[in-house]
Amino acid sequence: MQTFLKEIFPEEEGFLPYAYLLNIMIPVYFLLQEPPAKIYPGLVLVAMLLVMFRQVYWTPRISLILIAGELAITLLLGYLFNPVYLYIVFIFSNQIVRLPLRWMYVISVSFAVSALYLMYDSGMFAEFYIIMIMIPPLFGGSILPFIMRASLKYKEMNERLELTVKELEIKSREKMLAEESKKRMLADISHDLKTPITTIQGYSKALYEGMADNPEQAKKYLKYIHDKSIRVATLIDELFMFSKLDNPDYATNKVERDVCEFVREVIVEYFDLFAEKEMQLNIEIPDTKILHRFDQQLMYRAVSNLLENALKYNPVKTDIFVGLTSTAHEITIKIGDSGTVIPDELAKDIFEPFVRGDRSRKEDGGTGLGLAIAKKIAEVHDGKLVLDTKPERGVKAFVFELPRIR
Repeated sequence: MQTFLKEIFPEEEGFLPYAYLLNIMIPVYFLLQEPPAKIYPGLVLVAMLLVMFRQVYWTPRISLILIAGELAITLLLGYLFNPVYLYIVFIFSNQIVRLPLRWMYVISVSFAVSALYLMYDSGMFAEFYIIMIMIPPLFGGSILPFIMRASLKYKEMNERLELTVKELEIKSREKMLAEESKKRMLADISHDLKTPITTIQGYSKALYEGMADNPEQAKKYLKYIHDKSIRVATLIDELFMFSKLDNPDYATNKVERDVCEFVREVIVEYFDLFAEKEMQLNIEIPDTKILHRFDQQLMYRAVSNLLENALKYNPVKTDIFVGLTSTAHEITIKIGDSGTVIPDELAKDIFEPFVRGDRSRKEDGGTGLGLAIAKKIAEVHDGKLVLDTKPERGVKAFVFELPRIR
């Protein structure tokens, strides 16, 4: 039954056409009271009107012709039988609203003039109560469509206003979150810079004031200063890179290259480091070439950041999984491991600047910007970087997806 109803009117129209169609019941009832010689022509005209009513929804490109046909049939029924049949206009008054405004005026004025002439010609103006009976169809064919159109316009305006308000609320929340993120980021930068700078100041002051008892201790102080200065330089470099990638006008240098060979080259540089921590590398990269346009320096930084994270934040003897797959739509680089589990509450913020594995500001040699930078690099390549906390192998996997060039 439901399938049958969908074939009568388009599904997106809902049950509104059926509701308007109920208005045909009363005219048909009166039509059946006519003499047999008039019933059959009348039923043919009604059938034609119903076909036109249905086709307005299925063939909107000729809706003007169909609605004009419905109007003509309504007036013809009123002329052949009784002006009361003008009530049929309530069936297609909702369809008149769909017409352009100028054609609405043409249809409505034509109906009003024709209906008034028909009433005058049939002598209906002689009785006041008959005039009152004919006011509703005159209203339904000439004024009601404009009221309905105004109501729809008001509804559309109200919906657009609500949508605008919602968009403004979303933008306001996003702005507040951005401000909070900016404040948190500035606080984290201050913290990460203050610690090594304080160390540098302390040891340099000790050397300046001659507090080193012997050359060996002075050398030790100098090493502390050197190490902390490298950390400051690294942090500043990462901040500069993050800031550049965050600029929508950042220009990349993309060239076409085999992604498989590129990833192998990056892995080779880290092979000895994984071996030192007794980590088992499981590499699954196709032997065939997979060509893609990408910025080699940026991609090297992204892949190396993910490999360094696997080294830094997992215990010894962790299994590392590096895979590369390709479909008709995308290229996927996956770097996972069987090491430290990332809690769900941390996973949702893992790509935010200065977020680390345990949310602490510990001195682990990292800047807390590696994953944020890798994510930005994925985005400037029109791709994405996501964390899979339930991979097929291991306990987590970072998935770097790039749109496939065919």
